[in-house]
This record gives sequence, C-alpha cells and structure tokens, in this order.
Amino acid sequence: MKINKIIIISHKGIANGFLIKEYLHRNLVPFEYLEFPEDDLAKQLYEYYKLENCAFPIVFFKDRTYKCDPQLFEIAEQIGLHQKPKKDHYDLVIMGAGPAGLTAAVYGGSEGLKTIVIERHSPGGRAGSTSLIENLIAHPKGITGEEFTRSSIEQAEKFGVEFVSPVEVNGISKEGDHIRLFLSCGVEITSYSLIIAVGVRYRLLEVPNAHRLTGAGIYYGAAMTEGFRNKGKEVFVVGGANSAGQAAMYFSRFASKVNIIVRADSINKRMSHYLVQEIRQQPNIHILANSEIISVQGEEYLSSIDIKNVKTQQVVNYPSDNLFLLIGGVPYTECMTGTFMRDENGFLLTGRDLESHDDYDNFWKLKRKPFQLETNISGVMAVGDVRNGTAKRMAAAIGDGATAVTLVHEYIVTLSSK
Repeated sequence: MKINKIIIISHKGIANGFLIKEYLHRNLVPFEYLEFPEDDLAKQLYEYYKLENCAFPIVFFKDRTYKCDPQLFEIAEQIGLHQKPKKDHYDLVIMGAGPAGLTAAVYGGSEGLKTIVIERHSPGGRAGSTSLIENLIAHPKGITGEEFTRSSIEQAEKFGVEFVSPVEVNGISKEGDHIRLFLSCGVEITSYSLIIAVGVRYRLLEVPNAHRLTGAGIYYGAAMTEGFRNKGKEVFVVGGANSAGQAAMYFSRFASKVNIIVRADSINKRMSHYLVQEIRQQPNIHILANSEIISVQGEEYLSSIDIKNVKTQQVVNYPSDNLFLLIGGVPYTECMTGTFMRDENGFLLTGRDLESHDDYDNFWKLKRKPFQLETNISGVMAVGDVRNGTAKRMAAAIGDGATAVTLVHEYIVTLSSK
C-alpha cells in the first residue's frame, strides 16, 4: 500500500493525536489526519497492517513504517530533525525559535558568528500558529505565521545557522568566559554568549477536568489544524489580546459562530485597533464580555462549558466541543530559577531594571554597566516576550532579536580585550 505523506490515525478524544498533528503542522511537515473508524483509508490501513494490538494514535511514515502512540522525539527522528548539536562550542547559542530567536539567528549567522538555535518544541513561537499577521512592516497583505517561520529558517540556514529540536535546556552555568548549557538530549555545549528567546506559554485554565480534556476539545493556542473540523460548528475563544482576535478571525472562516470570551468590558483594551474593527465587521463573531469559564464537562471529549458573567454572576451552560484558550502569558524560565534575576511573574530582568535593583552592587561586579538586553549573567541576553517590560508584540520581539546580536558582538569584543 503506497503512502505519499505522513498519516496519523486516531480518535478525536486522544490528546496525543492532536499533539502530533499540531507538532507536524508547526514544523512545516505535510501530513494527513484520519479518524478511526470513520475514514475508509484509516480502516484499510488498520486491516492491512493488522493493527489490533497497536495503541492510538498510529503514525505512518513515507517509508511505510509506523509507530504506535509515539512520543514527539520519535516523530522528530523520522522527519529528519537534528536533536544533537554538531559542535561542542559556539560563538552564540539562541534558546527559542520564535520571532525574536529567529531574527537573532539570521543576524548572528549573517555576521559570521558560529550560531546554534535550540528549540524545545517547534519553530515560530506563538506567532508561528497565527493564521494572518497584518501589522508587520513590509507585508501590506499580511503574512501567515507559517510563511514567516519557513522563510526565517531558510534565511538563517543560508547563513550557516544550526537548529536542534525538540531539545530543552535543563541548566545553565557561567564558567569563566564560557557559558555552559546542559541539554535534554544528554549533551553539554559551551558558548561565548547566549540569547534567551524562549517566549511565554498560555496561562492554564484552572477549573476541574480542564487538564484531562486538553487536546480533546480544549486547546491552547489557535490550533490551526482544527480549523476545517469546526465547519458549521460553534467555537469558543478565550482571550482579549491579538492572538485571540486572530484566532477568532481564522475560525470564523469555518464555524457558524465564534464566541470571544473576555473578562474586560470589551476587546478594545489589549487588541490592536485594526483587528477590533475586522472582528466587529464579521457577522458570525460575538463578544461575551465580562465573562469567564468556571467549569467544563465531558467524559472522553469536551461536551459543554459553563460561563459566568462576572458582573451579574449569571451562569450559562453552552454545549461545545471546541474551546481555544489564549489567555495571559507565563514565561518559560523554570530552568533559570536561582541563576537569573526575575520579576514577581518570572520574567527576566535586564539592563536598567538590573541597575535599579536593590542588590545591584552585590551581583554585578563588572566595571561596565549591563547592556540594554543583558541579564545578571554577563554575556547572556534576554529578548522578546520572556523579558520584563516588553510590548508583547511581534515587531518588538524582532527588534530585540536584532539588537541582541549587536550587543553580543560588543560583549565578545570585551572578552578579546582582556
């Protein structure tokens, strides 16, 4: 039986099936998703390969091999992603391949720095899952997150930048002029400089059963892989920033009705004006203001949600099997506890924030002041959404990424002049 692309066979209530198709989509890999036993091809493959003892999801690869309920690192191996660095030492290591990290990679590589990007999941960051970005300079017709990610990686690789994924940084230490990183793949590497561009993750929905139903009707992010599956359905999107508005616009192309749930009085406070206007002109998008989700129901799959009006305290139950959460942002800084100075919410302190800190004289021992994007560890820059005080906009992250490489050059010069 001929297989031309990766095929995923699963049930809609199996979270790992969603995770794998979202992972492939975010890594720009073509695939086909089939639900068993509804899809005829799924039944044919199931019977042909005698898969009665194989746990779902089942993933077929182009060489006709398959894996039962695989982990993401197994998928990465099959699609040719590199999970171990080629070298022991680099001029520049970049943690994270969102807009800030990809920009830093392009500038670092183009400036001749031996550069590697370490990505814990998939490139593009939150912007990579965006259906259309309309306020990015030089793109008057807009650009999808996928297009931005694909072209940025291609540009960085043209300049010799190395990418490893999915790999996490489990620890960071400073040893003289070298920064040592301990990677989840079991390898240690050193570098003269480090740019932390790990971004943020969406805040979790803290209600009973939400964790159990994640990937089975409850999704974090826009989950563009779920667009067509929502044709003719009612969809709920939680969040009041641009990412939520862009997700609502995307799902409005498929769904009969899209509800934006926001705790504020309106979506005007945190969303860009152009996006607010587009949403107001879309007849099948409705705003549920002053509202929050207080409970979710479902056995194997989400079946309904309870929404409370925070002003009137009225609670309404809505049947739904599609809930997309784009609320807040929690920085990926767990591996940095005890090493890097952070604010009360976990965002990294840099530059002037360090200078104004009460303990500045105790932790900063260099004669020069910290660079604009430098953390309390010299030679380590923080860029994009993970940094305290940023605008949390894609253009701001891109600017951070470009500026950080200039600062890395300045830092390396200080090392050579010792």
